[in-house]
Amino acid sequence: MTRTARRPAFTDLPAGTQAALLCKDARFQRFASEQCGYSASFFTEDFTAAWLRDQCNILSRADLHSDAQALARFSILITEFDVWTGKIAAPR
Repeated sequence: MTRTARRPAFTDLPAGTQAALLCKDARFQRFASEQCGYSASFFTEDFTAAWLRDQCNILSRADLHSDAQALARFSILITEFDVWTGKIAAPR
């Protein structure tokens, strides 16, 4: 009998890994483009990563592991994205 390794839940991943995965996500790319008023086709993975770094005021997504303020800004972005996708209701 072989055991299959289970993938960790997205929320259990380190923030830098979450950020990297989100930047590859087409929905997150559309979300980012809407946040700054650009065409969704403009927002590739690279542009989305640059936008995320700008929003979190970091030079690298790895900075999310050690910068508490950047992590707080990233958490806000995640919440805004979850509202945008309809995953959660708008916070009060």
